[in-house]
Amino acid sequence: MIEIEFHLKQPDISWRANIHQLNGDVLRRHILPKLKSTCYLIDFKYCEKSYSGDILCDSGSKLGSFIIK
Repeated sequence: MIEIEFHLKQPDISWRANIHQLNGDVLRRHILPKLKSTCYLIDFKYCEKSYSGDILCDSGSKLGSFIIK
């Protein structure tokens, strides 16, 4: 199991989730229900060195972040 900590800017919330596989579809399933934005086309930027990533709107603006624990 992989533990991920999510942080969203709108609303200002954080939570943790356990997943079996790290990919965009799995991340979207955890993020979209909590997202209070009209931006539902989201993408991710991930850094393997820091085990962290950004949650991005399709326009490129940052919606939040996540980190693998």
